[in-house]
Amino acid sequence: MNNISKFLGLCAASAAILSGCAKQEATKTNSTEKLYFDSWIHVWNSEHQTKAVEHGNGIYILEDEPGTGSEWNPSAHTFAYLDVTVSDLDGNISSTTSEKVAKKIGTYKETYYYGPKINTITEGGCYVGLEDALKGMKMGGRRKVAIPSWLLTGTRYDNKEEYLKHSVDASNAIYDIKLVDMMADVYKWETDSMEVFVAKYMDGVDSTYFAGDSTALKYGFYFQTVKEGTTTQKMSTDTTFYVNYTGRLMNGRVFDTTIADTAKVWGLYDATKTYEPVEITMDEKLTEIQMEGTSSLQDGFQAGVSMLHNMETARVAFYSAHGYSYSGMGSAIPPFSPLCFEFQVVESK
Repeated sequence: MNNISKFLGLCAASAAILSGCAKQEATKTNSTEKLYFDSWIHVWNSEHQTKAVEHGNGIYILEDEPGTGSEWNPSAHTFAYLDVTVSDLDGNISSTTSEKVAKKIGTYKETYYYGPKINTITEGGCYVGLEDALKGMKMGGRRKVAIPSWLLTGTRYDNKEEYLKHSVDASNAIYDIKLVDMMADVYKWETDSMEVFVAKYMDGVDSTYFAGDSTALKYGFYFQTVKEGTTTQKMSTDTTFYVNYTGRLMNGRVFDTTIADTAKVWGLYDATKTYEPVEITMDEKLTEIQMEGTSSLQDGFQAGVSMLHNMETARVAFYSAHGYSYSGMGSAIPPFSPLCFEFQVVESK
């Protein structure tokens, strides 16, 4: 057992004795947790040449590698693009955005997205401890911080004492953070990144391309014909046709496809799934266009198929407001992700 574990074991025992005394005054919320956390910091300081620095509402900076870019400003930067690895005080990693770390600890999955993710730095949008960690950081910097359990809350209070009074269902944690980018307008940031993608992979098509009858799709929507169809008119509103598609992130990673070989290449293949073209049923309204009998589709996907011609191959890209927005989709699509779909109209299944 290492020194930290031994010392904290004694602290935990002392806390239990104090809280069990009949004449002891009622323990305040988080007071026992604070004793344990402060003891951990004390032992960490004794084992490292560089002392942990208290910061914000009570987090501690353990390591700090300053960046060279602009400093994060809470009033100007509502969104932060972060690489984050989270562990407990014993160093056991619970989550990471790093592919290298995931492979090292044996949690890597080929279907997962690895890389920086957009974090919304607002009340309710992120933990106060994470917001505290960003204070004073510059773009390109890395910071490792210890965050006590009572600061792993989305609720903001006026001072340290108020946080201590409110218990949360969380454990102390260590966050290893790299500030990759930051922005005030995440959708502008998305479309700026899409302009680079479109210039490289879609011949720089117009970003204000009008799709169907939705004026909202004049922004953040791109359509490119890769191979001309056999007709000059788009599919009529009462048409049913068949399409193969492949969905990608802006880094090129495939997250969904109807093509078995593509699924195998990207580690998505499922032997229980049938890989074949899907049935598309057109409608006058974009939102009523169906795939395999359902109209619960992304706006950008529906707009893309509405523009197809018979036997055409095309590519469509759209920002997250036409896709999965701030929620993303599971472990494959992170929040605020622009998407690209490649469509091929075929004769039949």
